[in-house]
Amino acid sequence: MIQNLSSQIDAVTDIRKYEWQSVSKYLCIVVVVATMASPCVAIDQPENSVQQRLTAICHNLQTATVRVRSGTDTSSGVIVSKSGLVLTVAHGLKPGSDTALVVFSNGKTCEAKRVVVDEQEDVALLSMEVESLTDGDWSVVRVPVVEDSMAGEVVLANGFPAREPEGMGAVVRIGEILAVDRAAVRTSCTLTSGDSGGPLVNSSGELIGLHRHIGVGAELNGHVALTAIRTVLEKSERWQSLAQHAADGPGAKLLSKDLTVSPHVVTAASRVTAAIHGTTADGESAVRILGTVLDNHHVATKLSEIVPCHALKCQFVDGSTIAATLSKFDQRLDLAILKLASPYNDGKVLNAAGSDRRKSELFYSQLVVSATSLTDVSAVGMISRVAYNEPAQPARLGATIEANSDRLYITELSPNGSAVLAGLQVGDELSQVDGRASTSLKFIGDLLTTRQPGDWISIDVLRAMKQFSVQAQLLHDPGQQFEKTEFLDGRTGRVSRRRGGFHSILQHGIALEPDACGGPLFDMEGHLIAITIARRARESTLAISIEQVLKSAQR
Repeated sequence: MIQNLSSQIDAVTDIRKYEWQSVSKYLCIVVVVATMASPCVAIDQPENSVQQRLTAICHNLQTATVRVRSGTDTSSGVIVSKSGLVLTVAHGLKPGSDTALVVFSNGKTCEAKRVVVDEQEDVALLSMEVESLTDGDWSVVRVPVVEDSMAGEVVLANGFPAREPEGMGAVVRIGEILAVDRAAVRTSCTLTSGDSGGPLVNSSGELIGLHRHIGVGAELNGHVALTAIRTVLEKSERWQSLAQHAADGPGAKLLSKDLTVSPHVVTAASRVTAAIHGTTADGESAVRILGTVLDNHHVATKLSEIVPCHALKCQFVDGSTIAATLSKFDQRLDLAILKLASPYNDGKVLNAAGSDRRKSELFYSQLVVSATSLTDVSAVGMISRVAYNEPAQPARLGATIEANSDRLYITELSPNGSAVLAGLQVGDELSQVDGRASTSLKFIGDLLTTRQPGDWISIDVLRAMKQFSVQAQLLHDPGQQFEKTEFLDGRTGRVSRRRGGFHSILQHGIALEPDACGGPLFDMEGHLIAITIARRARESTLAISIEQVLKSAQR
């Protein structure tokens, strides 16, 4: 299995400190960085570096991958010739229709006609009417003449998730071939609804498959193999003109062993990762998630996971455990800053002084690794979006509320809804919500529009002349859970309850468990670049850049 970046990387981990004004004193944030410049496209990279090579392939993939609309179905496709030939899967095309609509990454559209459709091989070849387009509107993925893929080979998958509106770019994922035969390729590249027909390419940028089957688990993702694709292409007279564009890619193919984690990255991750334990007022365990050590007094984590906790404590890799309290938070980012009751003293990390503290840049296709526990890190992932806005989702309390004069009462409750789980009952009067008097239905409606599923609200309740308070975690619209894309997300494992409404964040493809959110995300030189904040979907995990964490803490 892919672990992480090349063992050739041997940067020395350093510490970078940031400061900001917080109430009456400064909070110093320690960020793990390398003493050498961080990798970015065409800057301070060896000419044939792994990162630069994969970045070039990804940029080509972005303009060569298209969305295909046929009837009510949405799938993906890949442009394979300068004349406008598009490969996709047959099952994504409406039966009996002679045309489909191709949508480019820049939002332009073009009608395409069927050339060959093979239901048995599940491959279709379309021809775009490209007269209205320019050469800059798309690029081409080469189709190799010889099939020589093998298990352990590094691959990239690209496609358009169906849940996302047009105008969003395709999402790239990195993985490896797990098995291959004449008809199919199986990889660790997680697929989702809408990806079908998108390209699977090798580390030379050549097409070796089309996405076909969405696996239940992370290792059951199926793709139509090149041999089957060629069988269909050869039925068309255009195959000869297409084949002549095939060319050898740059360098030898990358194998999973070429992407192994550098030991200093593992060390850096363990030193700045905390395991956060929370208990309720009754002393019951309520939460166990990860956090990111900012300095010897503060830890950052996911806000929505700690709200119901009466007591918190942070456990560190050296075995120490320190009590913590909520110091600051940013509701918009679901970000919490915890203050430790006593200093966490890891002298090697917190007292390190580096003379060269260069800023680590973030970029599309950047290879990353995430902490999964105090001692373990994830498989290698890839940033698929930078400064990305994840759309908001409707939040539901699960209660029907009616007004009587200036008082609000619960008249009906949804089974297993947020209100029921919080202990509310029919007839309860809502006197305050989040510390504000609730005297109108408009107030409740306005409040819910500013919150996301997974957010918590406090409710003061009057019942039988007794006043008490509850915490209610808002939930998703029940009907949404039965939508195809949301259902598929759930099949691959748990996703975060709070997973929408984020602004200017990163998206990467590491398939983390929700309880690993709050932990650190690193580039392959050991720079701490972000804090993972939500597992959004099968192919999408969201993270907040460390610079944005600092800005939020300044407010």
